Amino acid sequence: MLYPQLLGTKSPSMTRAIVAGLCVGFGTQLGSGCTSGHGVCGLSRFSVRSLAAVLAFISSGVITVYFFGGLS
Repeated sequence: MLYPQLLGTKSPSMTRAIVAGLCVGFGTQLGSGCTSGHGVCGLSRFSVRSLAAVLAFISSGVITVYFFGGLS
C-alpha cells in the first residue's frame, strides 16, 4: 500500500456498517443501478439516464469532500 496511514486504525461499528450497507442498497435501487454500471455500461451506450446519474454521483462526491473534508 502506498499510504497505509490514510486508512486509519479504527474499524466501523457493526451498526454503522449495517446503516452504510442499507444506504448503498437504497441508492442502487433509487438510481436504477450501481455507479460502475452507469459509468461503464450506461455511458458506453450513450444513455442520458446514466449520464445524469454519473453527474449526480460525481457532484455528490465533490460536495461531500468539500464540506466534510478530504485527505488532509
